[in-house]
Amino acid sequence: MSIKPKYIACQDYRFSNNLNLNKVASNIDSVLLENFRGQNIVLRGIQSEKHNLPKDELIQLIVETGSDRYDLDNSNEVKVSDKDIDLFGLACKVIAPITLPILEGFHKYKPKSLERPQYRVDIWMIYDASKLENVEYSHSYYDAKARDGYVFKNPQKKTEALLGLIVIK
Repeated sequence: MSIKPKYIACQDYRFSNNLNLNKVASNIDSVLLENFRGQNIVLRGIQSEKHNLPKDELIQLIVETGSDRYDLDNSNEVKVSDKDIDLFGLACKVIAPITLPILEGFHKYKPKSLERPQYRVDIWMIYDASKLENVEYSHSYYDAKARDGYVFKNPQKKTEALLGLIVIK
């Protein structure tokens, strides 16, 4: 089964003094709730502009491989872990709005909020939580244990773990 990305407009996602993350989150959450309500997922948001591929190619790669990890030596990747991790995301049951904490992690809290220029979190991958294994690791920036790392239980079947893709135009 091939995933068809869901494209959404989000006029409020512009960087200015008035960036309203609640409105941005509401746009994304409405698609999540409409399509994945009641499901246990791991949600991963990424900034396409930080990748070395054009956005349309990155989307195609994610659909074909089940992951945005195309270059394990990507210089833009933040090294925070003492363990191998396939992806970072938020595990949750889709029953209420959930994307605001992720957006805040990129745009409100350090270290990501200090990056310039700021980029939109414009690609959201929705994974079947039962096909991923949580990895606790030592976060090097915060010097703390973190639980947002995951590995695929079956690395040869990553596309089967990917339930959906939301893309902000």
